[in-house]
Amino acid sequence: MTCKLVVFDLDGTLADSFDTFRICLDEAAAEHGFRSLAGEDTQHIRRMSSRQLMDHLGVPIWKVPTLAVDMRRRMFARIDAIRPFPGADTTLRRLHDDGFALALLTSNTRDAARAVLGADTLALFQHLHCRTSLFGKRFKLRELLWTTRLAPQSVTCIGDEIRDADAARAVGMGFLGVAWGYTHPEALQAHCDAPLLKTLEALPERLSCSSTMAS
Repeated sequence: MTCKLVVFDLDGTLADSFDTFRICLDEAAAEHGFRSLAGEDTQHIRRMSSRQLMDHLGVPIWKVPTLAVDMRRRMFARIDAIRPFPGADTTLRRLHDDGFALALLTSNTRDAARAVLGADTLALFQHLHCRTSLFGKRFKLRELLWTTRLAPQSVTCIGDEIRDADAARAVGMGFLGVAWGYTHPEALQAHCDAPLLKTLEALPERLSCSSTMAS
């Protein structure tokens, strides 16, 4: 089935925010009393799923919503240090011009997305779902399907985390993982049927090839 809607994650997929995330997480650890990542091997951390990371830090599941709010606040205070990945703007504009509908599904805020991507680029998205809970992406994806009346097979999600791949699979959507995000490429590839994207600029061709093979 031809892909009609492309759903993007923000942090780690369109926005290069991992270093800022680590700084903010260490600040939050000191305030909330959970384990800091300071001095730990980055590659080891990047192989963890979100649930594994929370367990590693010693954050109980009931405290995750409070931590998420605090992390959004801290990261927005450092928003000037976060930039789009190379090719983000041109790729989004090409997809838009090629007739794909675009959606942004992020745990971050609309203000953060606008600050990083710019108002003109953010306007390319027909659907914006911000402040999504850490483990609530599958519910937002189902809501997106209900809103658009699209078949799951006509939607492709682009993300950098294991939870992104799991959420897309749970609702029957396609998924393309990226090799430059929060999750280590080898760890993410294990949860993806298709090879990871090496660059954003490769996405339009990958989507076109997938649509051709499905038709």
